[in-house]
Amino acid sequence: EGTIWATMNSIGGIAMGLMVPVLSAFIAQSIADRPGLVPGFVGGMLAANGALYGSDANAGFLGGIITGFLAGLIAVGIKKLPVPKALQSIMPIIVIPILASLAVGFIFIYVVGEPVALLFSSLTHFLAGMQGSSEIVLAMILGAMIAFDMGGPFNKVAFLFGSGLIAEGNYSIMGPIAVAICVPPLALGLASLILKTKFTKAEREAGKASLAMGLFGITEGAIPFASTDPLRVIPSIVAGAMTGSVVAMLSGVTDHVAHGGPIVAVLGAVDHVAMFFVAVAAGIAVTVFMLKVLKPTLEATAVVATPHGAMTITDEKEEQPVEAQATTETFDSITDIISDETIALDTAKTTQAGVIDDLIQRLVKDKAITNAEEFKQAIYARESESTTGIGMGIAIPHGKSPSVVKPTLAFARSQAGIDWHSLDGEAAKLIFMIAVPENSRGDMHLKILQRLSRKLMDDDFRQALLEAPDKQAINQLLSEM
Repeated sequence: EGTIWATMNSIGGIAMGLMVPVLSAFIAQSIADRPGLVPGFVGGMLAANGALYGSDANAGFLGGIITGFLAGLIAVGIKKLPVPKALQSIMPIIVIPILASLAVGFIFIYVVGEPVALLFSSLTHFLAGMQGSSEIVLAMILGAMIAFDMGGPFNKVAFLFGSGLIAEGNYSIMGPIAVAICVPPLALGLASLILKTKFTKAEREAGKASLAMGLFGITEGAIPFASTDPLRVIPSIVAGAMTGSVVAMLSGVTDHVAHGGPIVAVLGAVDHVAMFFVAVAAGIAVTVFMLKVLKPTLEATAVVATPHGAMTITDEKEEQPVEAQATTETFDSITDIISDETIALDTAKTTQAGVIDDLIQRLVKDKAITNAEEFKQAIYARESESTTGIGMGIAIPHGKSPSVVKPTLAFARSQAGIDWHSLDGEAAKLIFMIAVPENSRGDMHLKILQRLSRKLMDDDFRQALLEAPDKQAINQLLSEM
C-alpha cells in the first residue's frame, strides 16, 4: 500500500474487470450494430457481478457470451418493431439501448444468471478436484483448453481457473497453463521458418509476429495459421500444449502471476525456470513434428491480400517455387482471356452450384473447354481444399484440367449475392472463374489470380463492376487490369 505498484495494481484490476463487459458488448454490436453496444455492456457487467442474482460466484466469460447474444438479439428484435416516424430517429440512440438493457437485465438476473454462474463454478470445481492423483489428466485438459480456441471461451475458462487458484495461494496449476499459453504461437512461428515448403511467404511473415507474441504469452498469435488450416493446425497445437502442460506439472513448475509465456519466467514469476523452458521446448517439438507430418508440401500458390488476412489460392502440385517456373503463355490484359460469351451480367442463379454450372456452360459455348464434367471436377476439387470466396463480395473459383483448350476467364455478377462460404461471411456478388490447361506451367494461372486480386482490393473498382450497365462497360473496367 502507498507505493506506485499498488496504484498500478489498481489500474490493472480495473482494466481486467472490463474484459467480460467488453466481450459482451462487442458480441452484441456484431449482431445489432451500435444499438447493441449499451445493452451488451450492461449485460456484461451483470455477468461479472454475481451478487445481483444471488450467486457467490459470477457467471464469468460464459455469462458474458450469453449476455452478448441476448443483448444483440433483443436489440435486433426491437429494431424490427413498427414505430411512428417521429420515434424512428431516437430509436437507435435512446429507445433501443434502454429497452434492450432492461430486458437483458431482468432476464439475466431472474432467469439466466444463477444457473450460468453455477455452471461456471461447477466447471472450476471439477477442474480443481482433479488435482493430486489426476494431475496429469488435469494438465492435459488445461493444455487442450488453452490451445483449442486460442483466446476463446475454452481458453479463458482454463486461464481464469488457474488465476483463481493463485488468489488461494496455489501456484502449481498456473505453471502448466503458463507453458500451454505460449506453445501454439512459438511452435507455429518456428515451424513457419523451419518447414518453409509447407507455409506460404505470407504465413512465414506472420510466423515472425507469432514468435514475438509467443514470447509475451499471447496465444492469439496462432490464430492466422489455425484459421487457414484448422484441421491440421489445431490438433497439432493442442497436442503440443498438452505435452508442455504435462511436463510442467510433473516438474513442479509454478507461476505466481496470471499470465504466461517466457516473459513471466524471465521476470521471476516462475519456480523451476529451467524446467519451464524444457516443458515449452517439448510442446514446441511435438507441434512442429505433427505439422511436418500433417501439412502437405506447398503447392504453387498465389497469395491474395484481403482485409481479413492473406488468402492462399492453390494451383496444381508443383514442388518448385513459383518464381522459378517458366512462362509459356502471356497476356497483356484481362480482356485478352474473356469474351462476351463468358460474361453473365446479372446471373439468375441463386446458389454456388448454379453459378458454377452456368459459368462452365459459358466456357463450353466459348469453346474454351471440351468436357464440362471433367472441368467441374477440377473446380470442386479446389473448393474442397478451402473456399475461393476471398471476402468483400468476391469469389474466384479456378481449376486446371486436360479439357481446357486455352486460358480463359468467365465472370458472373449477382446483385443479390451468392453464399460462397467466404472468409468474411459476405455473399459473393462478383464471381470470376479461371480455366487453365493442365499442361500450362502454372505461372499463367498465378498471373491471372494476382492481377485480379490486386485490382479487386479497390473499393471503387468493385462498386463500378457492380454498377456497370452492360458487357461493354464490364470489359472496359477489366481492361484496366
